[in-house]
Amino acid sequence: MVGIIGNGKSLAKLDDAGSIEYMFFPHLGFEKHIFDSAFAIYCEGKLKWHWDYSWKISQGYLKDTNVLKTIYEDDDFIIVFRDYMSISHDVLVRRIVITNKKEEEKKHLKLFFYENLRIGEYPKENTVKFLKNKNCLIKYDGKYVFCIGSGKKISSYQCGIRSSESSAYNDIENGILKEQDTAKGLITDSALCWDIELKPFQKAVIPIYILVKQYDNDYHKIMDLIDVFKVVDKNSRDIYNLSLTYWKGIIQDMATHISTNIAINIKNGKYIDTCKRSLLTILMLCNHKGGIIASPSLYPDYRYVWNRDATYMAVALDLCGIYAMSEKYFDWCKKTQNNDGSWIQNYYINGNPRLTAIQNDQVGTTIWGALIHYRITHDKTFLKRHWNMIKKAANYLAKTAKNLSPCYDLWEEKYGVFAYTVGATYGGLKSACNIMDILEKECEYKFNDDENCFELWSSAIKSLKNSVDNLFYLKEENRFAKSINPLDKTIDTSILGLSFPYNLVPADDPRMIATALQIEKAFNYKIGGIGRYPEDVYFGGNPWIITTLWLYMYYKQLIKLLSKDIESMSMNINTNMITENIKSNKNSNKNSNKYTKNTKNNNNNEKETKEDKFIKSLNIKHINKDILTKEDLIKHCNEKCNELFDWVLENHQYNGLFPEQVHKDIGAPISAIPLGWSHAFVIMAIHNNDYDILLP
Repeated sequence: MVGIIGNGKSLAKLDDAGSIEYMFFPHLGFEKHIFDSAFAIYCEGKLKWHWDYSWKISQGYLKDTNVLKTIYEDDDFIIVFRDYMSISHDVLVRRIVITNKKEEEKKHLKLFFYENLRIGEYPKENTVKFLKNKNCLIKYDGKYVFCIGSGKKISSYQCGIRSSESSAYNDIENGILKEQDTAKGLITDSALCWDIELKPFQKAVIPIYILVKQYDNDYHKIMDLIDVFKVVDKNSRDIYNLSLTYWKGIIQDMATHISTNIAINIKNGKYIDTCKRSLLTILMLCNHKGGIIASPSLYPDYRYVWNRDATYMAVALDLCGIYAMSEKYFDWCKKTQNNDGSWIQNYYINGNPRLTAIQNDQVGTTIWGALIHYRITHDKTFLKRHWNMIKKAANYLAKTAKNLSPCYDLWEEKYGVFAYTVGATYGGLKSACNIMDILEKECEYKFNDDENCFELWSSAIKSLKNSVDNLFYLKEENRFAKSINPLDKTIDTSILGLSFPYNLVPADDPRMIATALQIEKAFNYKIGGIGRYPEDVYFGGNPWIITTLWLYMYYKQLIKLLSKDIESMSMNINTNMITENIKSNKNSNKNSNKYTKNTKNNNNNEKETKEDKFIKSLNIKHINKDILTKEDLIKHCNEKCNELFDWVLENHQYNGLFPEQVHKDIGAPISAIPLGWSHAFVIMAIHNNDYDILLP
């Protein structure tokens, strides 16, 4: 298992054994501060680190909160950690409760907390000092200062240099700290110790507070931080309750939204807790100024804002009724937009550019997300405030659509003209047309003469449709190509973007159905799931959460359309039968029964003929020979949907967190975890009655 804790400004990653791996400050994703923390207990002459295999470890979040609970248990002790980031202060709180399990034995032990903190993106020489009269230690370089203290009297300490005789780690191994109060160097470390005596079944509570502040060689800021440490300790219960109330309040708002908003209806209440956890996870990736990072992962390094990922997460927030955070994100987009209307590949959370390549799909996705935000919120002021941003972005897309301008694909691997990019471009332009129509008809918005872009965008949309029909469809393979210029016939799950959610090609188009069925068949992983493309080698090539749910959501939309078609056909047949029965009353009962019977057979033959024609147009017998009718296709898609949905939500979440990938052989999370895009698709998939609201 694994966990993250955060408050919208700071975020920390913890491993499956409860160790703090790293922390971000002063922004989400930047800068990183590697902690390499650990704890150990020394009892009856033996030292036991928290990673010892004799501990039975369990981990999970407190219900409806971002407080992470890790439990360690052996024959003698139960140790419970509650880790969270305060909503009111830049402080990571570790509340440790140790219980003596022995019925008749008094236990004398030492609890050690160790840190090997490397400050900043590029660590440099730093100083660590223990302040005995303050019951804390401070660690600082020229830019930041950390304070680590406790509400329980610290018994002993050590400040040292890692990989030297003075190392605090070596002292812990020996069970006695030397109490050197200062160390200076490139890699310093330190340890704090508490002497604890526990009667049978007695508990001891040790709160540890880790505070951080920008230092900039200002001594007064160190004193300010120590003052904040005292305030936090004095008001620890209130700070804890405030943090709990904050997260639970958000979840309550979400529950109220879901129960009262007709357009947002979670079909299966079984997964409401999964939806809540995904929402809470996405919120920890949201900066209070609007940026949303893709993941807190360092390896791979995803701690930046991609408009694509962030927009999907903003839509997920809207589906859960968290409108304010989504709107802040679009405000962030308005500030970071290039003069030509585009956005670059990705940004630091504060809006500074990072990688400057262009991926046109991100532009289309951003406009699409703005339309979805309006559809859910009905906020006319939002559209008016962001109209200039939308217009610039759509004008940019219109130019790329006319020329089929190449760019990097969504996987950031190849350069060309990609099906997914064309789908997202269409989705953006179609959304812009819809927004313009809404502004004119519903908002009484007065456009300037230079804002009459409807014809330009409509022409570009028509051009994209022609390109898909004439350039992307592979007749011999009976599916769409991954890209043209250069032509790439690889089966790729992202081709589904032509249909869902951008709706350039309707889900029930026979060419799209055949493409989806071939995508499904292309992956045969040992553990199941759907990957990006069969030849994928990124992290060895594995099933992804987003690609698995992508096929699920496409099939759900297809089922809906096919079911409507069958229902409509059935109604037409019944209407014809009623009409013919009325006519037959003029004849004898014998002739009437014969005529009615013949009419019924004729209509059934008509239905069979239409279905036969439809199935033949799919040309999928070589893919699945059991699909002979539309009912067979619906049955197949329903069965596959259940399999895909359960694969993700039942089998491959970890502490409620979803990774980017799952190892194809052993089923373990791999690559980034949590990945915000995965959580966004989880929320979208759970809202499976509302896919129409997502189509431009």
